[in-house]
Amino acid sequence: MGGKIADDTIPVHMATIHPSALVTGDVELAVDVVVGPMCLIDGTIGPIRIGAGCRLVAQCHVTGPTTLGTGNTLWPGATLGTPPQDVDFDHFEPGAGLHIGADNVFREHVTVHRSKTKEPTRIGNACYLMTCVHVGHDCQLGNGVIMASSAALGGHTVLEDRVNLGGGAIVHQNVLVGMGAMMAGLAGLSCDLPPWCMVSTTNRVVTQNIVGLRRSGATDEHIAAHRAMFKLIYRSGHTMPVLKVKVAERVDAGDPVAPQYAAWFEASSKPICPGPARKGLRRSGR
Repeated sequence: MGGKIADDTIPVHMATIHPSALVTGDVELAVDVVVGPMCLIDGTIGPIRIGAGCRLVAQCHVTGPTTLGTGNTLWPGATLGTPPQDVDFDHFEPGAGLHIGADNVFREHVTVHRSKTKEPTRIGNACYLMTCVHVGHDCQLGNGVIMASSAALGGHTVLEDRVNLGGGAIVHQNVLVGMGAMMAGLAGLSCDLPPWCMVSTTNRVVTQNIVGLRRSGATDEHIAAHRAMFKLIYRSGHTMPVLKVKVAERVDAGDPVAPQYAAWFEASSKPICPGPARKGLRRSGR
């Protein structure tokens, strides 16, 4: 087994721990976890649970409360579970922590902060976070999310399944990004972004992510329904209250993609990102 274990009561089973790594506090490692050189797994603030098949390549830092599911890979410099970047937050308060699903990749110098609320920061399954990505406290990431190098999320951001952020893309706190949406490199977002829409600059939808739809396995029928929904949102001239009614009508009519949009509209709380030919959507009035 090897490794340096500060407390011999830690149930590390037969995990492989490099002699230069340090595991301390309330930590549980599955039988085949690999902890590489100079890693620190610090369970002194809150418990850490690392599932089967996880690998910490080298110089990784994990602090608790943090749970990692199976098959996650952490590359050198990845830091998970550290406290929120909030001047009023006690950095030694464990809070609700960080919960990570399975088969995620955290490349070099990724940072993911634990929660400051009653619910943990969450990352789903099969996400790929490239070098120097930052995920702020209380963020919620779905499955299959891709964040290219130096993309960053402010606190309380929600990325639904299959969202794709280009290099250096920045999302303001408390923003909701819908399923399959895409941001170009260096784009910025402080408005809620509907599903399968693409942003190329700051708060400006340019088109739909049709390539992403096809890669997701969407049928021609579903793609046509998504196109119709895009026209409803960005070409109809309706305000938010009217749009919600129109989307609900499509749900009742059996539109195959309308429930996804209805759920997104229900969850949205900020102004919606404007489209290429409009100034934006008002939340009230006609």
